[in-house]
Amino acid sequence: MALIRIVTIAAGAAAVLYVLDRLLLAAEARGWIYWRRRKASPGTRAGALMELHALLEPDRKHTAEVLREVSHEEDDEGGPGPGGRNGSTRR
Repeated sequence: MALIRIVTIAAGAAAVLYVLDRLLLAAEARGWIYWRRRKASPGTRAGALMELHALLEPDRKHTAEVLREVSHEEDDEGGPGPGGRNGSTRR
């Protein structure tokens, strides 16, 4: 009786894993995730790590946004642009 129960549980687990694998392969075919057939580009991993970092430390993200806003305010004050006196580039 115990052997039949173990075999049934193992067969059920194998069936669940097979169905999960097929679902993940279908999601990969649609481009939602990287599973087995395609490998992620190096930039994808870095972007994922940066998003995780932003979730764990939101205060640093807020600081970066404030710094960007200050930078834009300085640009909008009418000073010379990056290309010269009136902001145009030389030809």
